[in-house]
Amino acid sequence: MPSKKYMKGYRFEREVKEKLEKDGWYVIRSAGSKKPDLIAAKDKKVVVIECKVTKTPQLYLQKEEVEVLKAVASNFNADAMYAVKYKRKVHFFFIENLREKNSSFLLNLEE
Repeated sequence: MPSKKYMKGYRFEREVKEKLEKDGWYVIRSAGSKKPDLIAAKDKKVVVIECKVTKTPQLYLQKEEVEVLKAVASNFNADAMYAVKYKRKVHFFFIENLREKNSSFLLNLEE
């Protein structure tokens, strides 16, 4: 049986996928722990998306994870972004808007 954490992430990925599809995007979800979680396309624009759920307003992302997402986006000639659920709200961040903090990247969801 999948863990609660896995199920929370799975449900959020499905939520983002459905939201994008309602907005006219074509979306592919990558099952399991593969990166990225979603690849979306609309009007000749492609975006690769990594989904995260957090209970805290500061989300630290490992540099290696961010670099992998950048590399995937580059190979698809796409933009890279994070979809983050915090306090039942969905926030979207382009990877260029991440702040480097020591050996990580920081997303401050209350800014």
